[in-house]
Amino acid sequence: MEQKKNENSYEFLKETIKEKPIDKKKVGKHIFCILLAGCLFGLAAAAAFSLTAPKITQNIQKKQEQSQIQFPSDTKNDEENTGSNTQEEESTAPASEPVVEELTPEKYQKLFADIFAKAQIAEKSMVRVIGSKNDEVWFQTPYESEISGLLVAESGQELFVLTEYRIVEDVDRIQVVFCDGTITDARFLKGDKNTGFVILKIPKSSISAETREAITIAPLGESYAVSQGEPVLAIGSPMGYSDSVGYGIVTSTCNTVSKTDAEYSLLTTDIAGSSLGSGVLLNLEGEVIGLIAQSFAREDTQNLVTGLGVSEVKEMIQILSDETKDIIYMGITGKSITTDISEKKGIPVGVFVEQVEVNSPAMQVGIQNGDVIIELNGEKIETVKGYQQQLKSCKSGETIKVKAMRQGTEGYVEVDFEVTLQAR
Repeated sequence: MEQKKNENSYEFLKETIKEKPIDKKKVGKHIFCILLAGCLFGLAAAAAFSLTAPKITQNIQKKQEQSQIQFPSDTKNDEENTGSNTQEEESTAPASEPVVEELTPEKYQKLFADIFAKAQIAEKSMVRVIGSKNDEVWFQTPYESEISGLLVAESGQELFVLTEYRIVEDVDRIQVVFCDGTITDARFLKGDKNTGFVILKIPKSSISAETREAITIAPLGESYAVSQGEPVLAIGSPMGYSDSVGYGIVTSTCNTVSKTDAEYSLLTTDIAGSSLGSGVLLNLEGEVIGLIAQSFAREDTQNLVTGLGVSEVKEMIQILSDETKDIIYMGITGKSITTDISEKKGIPVGVFVEQVEVNSPAMQVGIQNGDVIIELNGEKIETVKGYQQQLKSCKSGETIKVKAMRQGTEGYVEVDFEVTLQAR
């Protein structure tokens, strides 16, 4: 009884845990917020995709086009077969068409004005050279008595002018007219009979400070990079009279001409010229890329300007401008025998001797027409260019060994020579 009484005394401590009733308003509000956030996210994603999709599609199409291999024969067929789809593609992807600008007379005039502005700058390095004799008044026949010259170098005390030998041959006085009209005397320094060019020397003390400010030394470019079809300017006296300018294109760069101990590349143009023409060829940057040399033109093309590539005569200009240097002379005119020619003609690879100059070092030791030079001073020779470069490394008075092949009754046999070189 006592135990039961004690149990009943703790009945007030017993609890009953009941679940809290669900608040339907709060649940509905939470669900609404989730749905609203989902809708906003979906709208944002759709908007972003609609903005980026065209660019992504264009990039994919561009990569596909770049990776696709097309043959020339397929291009035309593809254009014909896909003509019906062209409009659909243009509607989905923007097409860029070249804008054709109308060439009006005013624009045409400005185009050529810009081109000839280069010639006006380059003319500051051009001069006129006059040769005269004491018993003749040459200025009365200016077309025959003067040709163009080019300021190619200077030292602390002198200017050097490149011109042609024909104007200073057998004359008593040489005068140079600068671009500002100033006239001064010049002195013959050295010449090269191969090209017909000479260097004249002018003391700087003989010209005024104003003239020195007006003139410039010609920038010599590179003719090796000149390509067929390249636009060029001819300035100086390309038509045979002073202060004339011609414009055209290079028609050929592969022609060559053989001279004594040398070979030169020619730049032919479609610019109207004269057999008495002189001057230089310029690129559109105003650089000299050729020396007009009408004597190198074929007889039937002397009405078009022909020039020597300036890259091949730069060294000659340097030698002519330096009194301590000489042009080395052996005395043969040759032709390159390549591997193809050798196989077809049965001639050894080397330099085929077409002509030996009378009383030249080559003739004195017995080199003959028809010999093929294969070695010069221990170096193998395969072309005239190679022969020319090897000869330039020698000195006047030096004796070198020349190895050649000579045709006999039983074929070609080797012959050796020792040639003492001279200065030309």
